[in-house]
Amino acid sequence: YSRLAEQEDVPYYPIRQVNEKRMLDSYIELARQQKGVSFLGRLGTYRYLDMDVTISEALMACDKIDSALQISPSELPAFFIDPQ
Repeated sequence: YSRLAEQEDVPYYPIRQVNEKRMLDSYIELARQQKGVSFLGRLGTYRYLDMDVTISEALMACDKIDSALQISPSELPAFFIDPQ
């Protein structure tokens, strides 16, 4: 059963904490300034996602990538789903 991690546990999923919000915002801003790289999935957007949601978002991203590559490869977004 799911539960909050305790002190001796190894954390498996990101849990956004209040003190980390400022750091996350700076990472998002930095990522949006990068060209030629996109971030998605659990780690790329620093979100807890069930696998069905992760796969669905990846398939949507593939469709967007296919469309963008036909028009202009430099138009790929940093994020396909807003990580905030």
